[in-house]
Amino acid sequence: MRRKEIWQSAIVRTFSPKYLFSDLFQVSDFKRIYLFFLLLIQLVSFFLIFINGKIQFQFSPTIINNISLLAAITGVLSVVLVANGKITNYFWGIVESIAYIYVSFESHLYGEVYLNLFFILMDFIGIYQWTKTEKPQQEQSKKKVTARSMSIRGWFFLAITLVLSWWLLSLFLSRVPFITPQLDPHPYIDSMSTVLQVFAMILMAFRFGASQWLLWNISHIAELILWTVNFNPVMLALWIAFSINSIYGFYVWTFKLKDGAQERDAIV
Repeated sequence: MRRKEIWQSAIVRTFSPKYLFSDLFQVSDFKRIYLFFLLLIQLVSFFLIFINGKIQFQFSPTIINNISLLAAITGVLSVVLVANGKITNYFWGIVESIAYIYVSFESHLYGEVYLNLFFILMDFIGIYQWTKTEKPQQEQSKKKVTARSMSIRGWFFLAITLVLSWWLLSLFLSRVPFITPQLDPHPYIDSMSTVLQVFAMILMAFRFGASQWLLWNISHIAELILWTVNFNPVMLALWIAFSINSIYGFYVWTFKLKDGAQERDAIV
């Protein structure tokens, strides 16, 4: 396909309501229960608040809580779909990133703001890449993508790049605010989660299976710490759900997408 045709197909496949809802509801009973379980975690967390050193159940529909819940729900939909190789994950991911930017900005976690601006850009790159490598028409009913692997040399250069990027970003966040004069209160852990997810997103867009999930899992630990010290139960619930899904995603991308398969390309 030509580039224009690829983009047209990509936009239709990713943003059409027909595919958005069919990808969500045309799943096995087990996957449907799994999705509902992750969503239930988000809904329960919406009623948790922190008062006088104690966690309590209370209905508090503030703007930031409502937008946090929107980010949480769309985030769960996105990661479940990406773990199953569905391109519509990018639509839900874009909505999540927009909501997440607001919540992060209000918490002065500017690394998270930069991260989700990057995610929006990478979502469109991923949409193009996934459509370009889609299977022939007669096989498109599966809507799955090919998983790739990374060489030992690729892992070495990735590790060096991660450490250097984390150090540089932490220095930046500790010295440069974003719009407001207030600095990021947790620049080192914020930069760690940001850098890990930037590279995980790049690996995801170019279909590197197990390697992307390893980075996601490590970044989730950093995110759980970040939203614990900046207590936001909905965001905590979101990252708990992401952590659960990462285990499942690692299994799917390492074994199931490999089995159909699929070519195993090596990076570097």
